[in-house]
Amino acid sequence: MNKNIEITKRFGTCSKDCYGSCVFVGEWNDQAHEKKLIKTIPLETHPLTNGFFCPKFNYREELLYHPNRLKSPLIRTDSKGTNLFKQISLESALNLTIEKLNYAITQFGSSSIVAAYYAGNCGLISKLSPIRFFDELGATIRTGGICNEAGNYALSQMFGTYSTTNPFQIINPNNRLIVIWGSNLSDRNNHAYFLVKQAIKGGSRVVVVNPIKTNLAKNATLHLQSLPGTDYLVAKYVINKILEAEKLDRDFLTQYVDNFGEIFDKVRNFNKEQILLHTGLTEGELDNFTELLLEHKHKTLFIVGFGPQKYFYGGKNLNTIALIQILLGNFGKPGTGFLFSQSGFNHTYSDLLIQYITQQKKEPQRNSFPLATLGSSLNSNKYKMLFIYNLNPASSLPNQTILRKALLRRDLFVVVLDMFLNETTKYADLVIPVKFDLECDDFITPYFTPGISINQGGPCPYSDCLSSYEFFRLLANRCKWIDKNLFQETQRELYEKCIDLLPKEIQQKLKLNGYYIPFGLNDIPYQNLNFPTFNGKIQIHSSLLDLFDSNPDLLSPRGQNEFYLLSPAHKYFIHSQMGEIHHEFEDDFKKVFLNPSDIDYINLKVNDEVLVSNEFSNGKYILDQNTALKSGIALIYSGFPFANAPIKNVNFFTSDKPEESELSGAYFSTKITISKI
Repeated sequence: MNKNIEITKRFGTCSKDCYGSCVFVGEWNDQAHEKKLIKTIPLETHPLTNGFFCPKFNYREELLYHPNRLKSPLIRTDSKGTNLFKQISLESALNLTIEKLNYAITQFGSSSIVAAYYAGNCGLISKLSPIRFFDELGATIRTGGICNEAGNYALSQMFGTYSTTNPFQIINPNNRLIVIWGSNLSDRNNHAYFLVKQAIKGGSRVVVVNPIKTNLAKNATLHLQSLPGTDYLVAKYVINKILEAEKLDRDFLTQYVDNFGEIFDKVRNFNKEQILLHTGLTEGELDNFTELLLEHKHKTLFIVGFGPQKYFYGGKNLNTIALIQILLGNFGKPGTGFLFSQSGFNHTYSDLLIQYITQQKKEPQRNSFPLATLGSSLNSNKYKMLFIYNLNPASSLPNQTILRKALLRRDLFVVVLDMFLNETTKYADLVIPVKFDLECDDFITPYFTPGISINQGGPCPYSDCLSSYEFFRLLANRCKWIDKNLFQETQRELYEKCIDLLPKEIQQKLKLNGYYIPFGLNDIPYQNLNFPTFNGKIQIHSSLLDLFDSNPDLLSPRGQNEFYLLSPAHKYFIHSQMGEIHHEFEDDFKKVFLNPSDIDYINLKVNDEVLVSNEFSNGKYILDQNTALKSGIALIYSGFPFANAPIKNVNFFTSDKPEESELSGAYFSTKITISKI
């Protein structure tokens, strides 16, 4: 490296839709013509980052200056369904957008304009600041999401929050048993995986409940390889055995849980043979699990992934699993609890930021529909203009047949903000090039790390690239909202104002370290067992126990050549992102995987071309084997992360009927048939 180069160091946080949210220091050469970010160094002092990145995103500078990155606005030159565009000036792109906005508002009303966004960049400013613009317009804004929202809602009904334990309880010396339920830590959350391996070295035992034999499951004390969606039946069996053995923590229940008697009434509806049949587990496996829980009472921690809530009744799956820990009194004690999402701990300060970023004084009365139903909602001709940012819906949303048909509408003008051409830009009329997260000042509130961290934006070498805030700020200025304070600030000024809103301790930590975590390694959340419910107690509502009454007929017995479909993210991708830097794994997305015994049973061979079909769609794939799968399960990786898909992505086969709360997608409530072509 040239010794005369002046290096500027800035804190950064991975803002991708991922558990990790790695915190690092970026070294920048601000004077460079293009490649201004030289390297990124993960923080060793951060207790979750621990000095390493995930394999998905080790070298972010390769993506930042990738030759395929969009650098100028693009306007469509061919019919929708292709990525054929020509470059236009930023001024022309803004003028066209305003022209289409004014036409839609004049002819059809402001609610004909739709804002669709999610967590492709989960920075608070990136994700939420455009709401200022859309609320001022009176546009239609999506609600809910497609990931963990149903679980958050379900747990909040019980605890008043969905964050009840911090991740440092994994390595607390008191912990003796870790139950990893519906989460592939090695592929999806390698920083938690690192802590679990530390706990194992310290003597903790591990139980894995997962339809897939993960890396941890291979060496776990016990692996319950249950069939998809039967988590509540596993929990029901265990709860029945705890009550039968009279090993519940009555003192805990009496003092800290409301209506716990409801559990006793509901669990009597117990049919052991049916549970064994539906879960695909043996009585011995379930009894061994129960015995481990009883042996390590008050020393057990649950880590529950997002998988169990990706069903039509997913939230109640979470409630039922949590009941095990409640009955055993495994809260408020070192090395215990229920880990799901950690962002609930951030609300005391993040809500202040969100209120300022969105400029919402109270809950607005606005037109809306669930994000998971974007396709069916857009089929209504009342919507005439669609803005998409921080989201690749033509890859990640369910029921792609309906969605893509809606996006093909000639009378729907679609504006997409993105860094690269992808499946969604095929349906755009106009594409706006956006800045990379590291080129923007922003705040990140992680999923698995309690607290908040920052991006200190470095310079972007491409003059037409804008952050989402900057794009909508330019539009607002063209709307002549001169007397409004909504977009008078630059993004740096907005960021600095938000910093000033935070408590002094948090401000100092962010400026000094780049992150703030509200817990020390030995802190125990809710040690006083006073939860943020109306009376401080855990709430057991009869509605949360609906799954005890009957077995939902949503995963009915399989027909011939029919399989339960799982669609997890690939180890080297974050949903529909990272295609540009991990192209060598593209062929993995062209395959449907089965257990070898299933391939033999349906009289097919590895590498056969097969037809995958269900009531939603059909498509050609290459058959491959995966010994980690339980018999009866098919796997197709989610989120095809490349711009020119030679196959249908897995979400052509998923229903857009959301989870019952309408806050998340129900991606795993799906079956497919596989037949030879």
